[in-house]
Amino acid sequence: MAIEWLRCGHDVYIVSTWMGSRAACIMLHYLLLQTVNTQQSAGVSHGQLHLMQYDLDDSEDVEKAVNDLSQEAIGRSLYVIADEVGSELRINNFGTFCNKLLTQVPSLHLWAASCFPEHRPAGWEVKYLSTPLRSPPVVVTEVEQDLRITRFRDVDPNSQQGVPDHTDSPSVTRLYHRGLGHSGRWPGDCVTCGREVASFLHRLSVGVTETSTTTSTTLTSTIGSSPPPCLQWRDVLVFSWRDVNDQSGVVTGLNKAGIPARVMKDDDIEDVATAHSDVVWVTNARVYGLKRKVVVYLQYFDFDSMRFTEFYQGSDCSSRLDLVPRSTSQLVIVSLY
Repeated sequence: MAIEWLRCGHDVYIVSTWMGSRAACIMLHYLLLQTVNTQQSAGVSHGQLHLMQYDLDDSEDVEKAVNDLSQEAIGRSLYVIADEVGSELRINNFGTFCNKLLTQVPSLHLWAASCFPEHRPAGWEVKYLSTPLRSPPVVVTEVEQDLRITRFRDVDPNSQQGVPDHTDSPSVTRLYHRGLGHSGRWPGDCVTCGREVASFLHRLSVGVTETSTTTSTTLTSTIGSSPPPCLQWRDVLVFSWRDVNDQSGVVTGLNKAGIPARVMKDDDIEDVATAHSDVVWVTNARVYGLKRKVVVYLQYFDFDSMRFTEFYQGSDCSSRLDLVPRSTSQLVIVSLY
């Protein structure tokens, strides 16, 4: 919708509603800006694109967001896109924000995306987009085992009706935090786990500048039959549920094995979202909405353990739902056991 609005000459406001949505909204802004600049070079005029960031978990920020956007809408309609609007028992004020903004701006056009229906404002139209477009079948199968879908049933299952199937992709690769040389309570503490992940990335020829037979035969394209181009370091994301730092064992192991791994800090969100630096970013689970060809998940909770289930029930926290779908080709899970 944002492209259509821009083509019609309307200004469009990309609104980040909390810290976890920053990366997704920055990425969306970046991609839309590229499209606008390309089309303007071809002589097509567009409206202006704006990026605004708030934390709607704070009631004062709700008022600020409503006031800021209302001011922008004086004498005209308002066009707003909000992505990843809520997760982790946060953003309870999103419905309040929508309703207050509608009161102030009757000619409001607002599209918001979330996989959690409890975040939608009452009385607003809802469209269900449940077809996986970028994740290959093995990744979709892994996601469909998530407790939010199978047990609590508060996230709708996927549907592939009327859409061609993805081509086959590599099976999910599982590495294990156990055995000789492993240390620490979980993979993020473990130098050996970092080295094993690094070894796997080297086998994929990540960072190799020439087209590699190994890469071509190991990975297949998410859509279509052609093999992917040579993988770069920026094509890889390492996610952990717990925070990691530059001294964490897994980061040390990656670096010692020649992997240019960097831990994301708040100031790096734009770099991560736009994949500007050719490095392997290591980040926690709260960076929602990003996709990469290769995703490595450092498991902290066993997906199906009683402890995880008790922690998980009634919350929006889910490794399978939040992290696994980020992979567009190869998924690697470093398991606790």
